[in-house]
Amino acid sequence: MVLLDDRILELFEETGEEYMSPSEIAGHNVIPYSVSYVSQRCKKLAEHGLLQPVGNGVYTMTDEGRAYLREEYNTAENSGIEVENENATGVSEEDEA
Repeated sequence: MVLLDDRILELFEETGEEYMSPSEIAGHNVIPYSVSYVSQRCKKLAEHGLLQPVGNGVYTMTDEGRAYLREEYNTAENSGIEVENENATGVSEEDEA
């Protein structure tokens, strides 16, 4: 998980939007990342069950995503998601490779 993953999930929760595309997420003023990077992270969150793709590049947050925000879902134990470190630019070491 990287900081952006938390921000994406928090955005779903705070806005109450049921469905959002990466471009809608990246267009929000609390998400200072490119659409491309947001899209990559949405796909990663979907791979681990925190977001669900619903078609045409649109995602919705899953029950696991809501549980993660309430600190009731441990992604490392439940989905095998790796914890990643971000450098000062907000880009994870994995994304730089």
